[in-house]
Amino acid sequence: MLGLACAALTSCSDIADEITELVFARNLSPVGIEAKNIGEEKATLNWAPNEKATAYVVEVFADDSLSFAGTPQKTLTVTQPTANLTGLVYDTKYSARVKAVTDGDASRDSKWSGTYFRTSAQQLMKSFKEENIADRSVTVTWDTEAVGNDLTTLRAFDNNDKLVATKQLTAEEVAAGKAAITGLNPETQYTIRMYNGEKERGNRPVTTIADLNGATVVHPGDDIKSIIEEATAGTVIACYGGEYDLNPLDDGGNGSVTVNATITIKGIYPTNKPVLKGRFEMHTGAGLSLSQLVIDGSTNATGDQTFNYKDKDIDYEALDLQDVEIKNFVKGICYGNVDNSTIEAITFNNCLIHDITCEGGDFFDIRKNYVKKVTFSNSTIYNVAQERDFIRYDDSSANYADGAPVITVDHCTINNVLNVAKGKRLLYVRFVGNTINWTNNLLTNTQAIFSNQSKTTYPEFGNNNYYFGCNTDLFSADDEASSPKVYYRGDTSSKNGEDPKYKDAANGDFTIGNDAVSKNKVGDPRWY
Repeated sequence: MLGLACAALTSCSDIADEITELVFARNLSPVGIEAKNIGEEKATLNWAPNEKATAYVVEVFADDSLSFAGTPQKTLTVTQPTANLTGLVYDTKYSARVKAVTDGDASRDSKWSGTYFRTSAQQLMKSFKEENIADRSVTVTWDTEAVGNDLTTLRAFDNNDKLVATKQLTAEEVAAGKAAITGLNPETQYTIRMYNGEKERGNRPVTTIADLNGATVVHPGDDIKSIIEEATAGTVIACYGGEYDLNPLDDGGNGSVTVNATITIKGIYPTNKPVLKGRFEMHTGAGLSLSQLVIDGSTNATGDQTFNYKDKDIDYEALDLQDVEIKNFVKGICYGNVDNSTIEAITFNNCLIHDITCEGGDFFDIRKNYVKKVTFSNSTIYNVAQERDFIRYDDSSANYADGAPVITVDHCTINNVLNVAKGKRLLYVRFVGNTINWTNNLLTNTQAIFSNQSKTTYPEFGNNNYYFGCNTDLFSADDEASSPKVYYRGDTSSKNGEDPKYKDAANGDFTIGNDAVSKNKVGDPRWY
């Protein structure tokens, strides 16, 4: 033991031999290698520096995912821990590897470290023009000079990125710079991509137009009044973008067009909606389906409602509006004041409805008719009914055995409604046996109460948001068993007093700027 102790003291006696660094037989492999600033033909590689290396060797392999098989497409030597790669090919998988080296001593070469990336696809496809979009096909155009002859295929993908159609290009089509891809569905969103082999050279989103199969196609300047009034049941009228006077006052008309049969009127291009100037009078049990339109009452409307039911003792088919803007009417949007007249349903979905002053009538005004279902959904309603009621539905239940109307207002943004005269009602509903659903709505800037009618059924509430600024009296407690009924306080499932912070309400932009409101998915979904 004494001998071992002496040996140990001898081995540690020279303080000058203290270890101050580790020296390895070869350089450590580069770490933290990554690709940045990736473009169509370039990328930048970066990694952590190695102080013992005098240089780095970089190898780049095309159409590769870290297998590094065969001969590298590029080899370069750099002295800094970065490499700018140029002359790459668009939309291509690349693998790159780096090793640290010391000049003149290959034995110190490190092992390789690798990464992989994909260059960007090109964008040589031109934007779609209206004349190139049909109902079941679209014509794709591209930059022929940039494309050259290197283009083989067009492919259409749906919103789930599922391939739905393919078009193999001919040499003549490539040279001409355009080709149509077919097999699409009307009124559907797609992404069209073009390829050279499997390498993408461009892509654009597009929405096909309304179904034109069997439709009566109408252009601005056509006699749309006669076309509508002479239409038979099942007629589909498809309108190109532009303005249409339904019954011009300048020509002695009264601003209205008569609907005598159940028909469809729709805009062809979703980005260029036709503007119908005037209003509709419903006769002979007609139904009406409208989509992708603007209905403007600023001229040729004679101060009447947008839709007015005129004939008694008859059953009407449904009124259905999808993606329609209604604006600038003096009275309301719908009026029914004829006896023994049933309407199957009235629906406003994905609509913008605004600037309806309601002089001489309520916003939605049913006096003597029986409407089985009334629905406002996924819509924005603003600057309407300042001194009148929002939804009026009078009691004519004695004339309709087993009548049980269902009123639904869901996912609507409602702003600056009933905001002049105090005490006006959102729901002035007196038809006995009514059911009311009021859910997921964003109601702001109003002085309205919900109702003060004993016949107005207490609504089925759920996930609403109210913001009235200083109008705190609307939150006063109430006795639900008594009349009048003030329901904001009774809507215990919802939120009161949270400002949605609209982006630009004065100009019709109700994008929600308050995350606390937006996360609850209230109001018209277009503004989330």
